[in-house]
Amino acid sequence: MEFINLLKCTTKEKYIIEEIKTDNITKIRLQVLGVIRGTKIEILNKRINGAIIIKVRGTRLGIDKEISNSIYVVGEKIT
Repeated sequence: MEFINLLKCTTKEKYIIEEIKTDNITKIRLQVLGVIRGTKIEILNKRINGAIIIKVRGTRLGIDKEISNSIYVVGEKIT
């Protein structure tokens, strides 16, 4: 199964996080917010500057371009 990063995802679609490839401090911050492997997310909006707004566990979360580029999700859309 192919993984893609959040920057390549389609808005208004749901995905499952498979891997986070970033430094430990950022990983811990994301874990505290509930962004971990196996979590279902929905891409709500993509900004021109590369930031992405996602919905995770019922909460909206803004992620900058650098972090979005390090979060990989399942390539198939989840309903």
